[in-house]
Amino acid sequence: MDGRDATHTRRVEDGPNDPTTVWGRELDGTRAAGTPALADERLYVPADAVTPESRSFNRLYALGARTGETYWWAPLRIDLNGPPAVVGDRILVSGKRSLERGRVVCFGSRYGEEEWLYDIDARLTAPPTVAGGVAYVPDWTGTVHALWVADGSVLWSRRIQDSVDQGNTTFTTPAAVDGDTLYVGSNSGVTGIVALRTDDGGEQWRAETNPVTGGPVVHDDLLLIQSYGLVVAYGTDGERRWGFNLLNGGHQPMAVDDGHVYAASPEILYAITHDGERSWTYERSDGRAGVPTVVDDSVLLRGEDRLTALSATTGEEQWSRSTEGVGDVVATPEALFVTGDGGRLLALGEP
Repeated sequence: MDGRDATHTRRVEDGPNDPTTVWGRELDGTRAAGTPALADERLYVPADAVTPESRSFNRLYALGARTGETYWWAPLRIDLNGPPAVVGDRILVSGKRSLERGRVVCFGSRYGEEEWLYDIDARLTAPPTVAGGVAYVPDWTGTVHALWVADGSVLWSRRIQDSVDQGNTTFTTPAAVDGDTLYVGSNSGVTGIVALRTDDGGEQWRAETNPVTGGPVVHDDLLLIQSYGLVVAYGTDGERRWGFNLLNGGHQPMAVDDGHVYAASPEILYAITHDGERSWTYERSDGRAGVPTVVDDSVLLRGEDRLTALSATTGEEQWSRSTEGVGDVVATPEALFVTGDGGRLLALGEP
């Protein structure tokens, strides 16, 4: 479990306390490593690589989580739009194959063999969300594609029309899945949030909002989105509950636990109660606040060249480590994994 479940809460139950570096390595011939995914003690790491024959292309690496050793790597024929999704013995990635065309690719986890691909005649900026053996992929034409992970066949595909029938619904962020309901948020028009049935794509309800730039995120009966600097909470029935303004806007992913919603503006992390009230804030004076991840009773912030742990209750700083780079944290009970500059990866664990 690395915090990337289908509800996008960015929360794990346990992790190292006050960790030190266990191993570090650089991926040869790469200029940047993307956010990895973790499953069965393997890290699946997307990377931007450079070779004498090609100015740039992407790779997918499989590394041992305990040592960082390379098991295999496979070339990618797309520009990735997010971390891989791992389901059993399959790894899914998605991204751009040309300016206005996307692709979903499935690899086998044992040797990195390409098992299937699915082409979409639309831009893709949201990685797939997987639940119940199905990958849900929203695109920029307002279409949601539901694909069976086993073979890439289409369970259903549905285009969502704008609420004012202008046809300009655009899905730019990942879908969230909770039980038998799929939630998507539109970045254009007034469509806002749409709740669909996972089995056939039938619409359950919609709530008109300003453009959705972050989320949806689901926690219990709370459904959260961001619209630039505004965090908005709905019930899972579509009823609006509250809104909370972030100073100077916010474009980082949110995290949620049983006590708070954590949302960041460029320099400030806000802890917001489930009733929409400010609980505490944490301000970085030396760079951006970063992306929050909840690990047990701490909130980890991966800011500029530094990983910091805060008390989830009070916001008090617990520990901090230099990590040389920016990006998400992949958290497990045994270790924290972060990427750095120039294709570098670090594993942090208990001393």
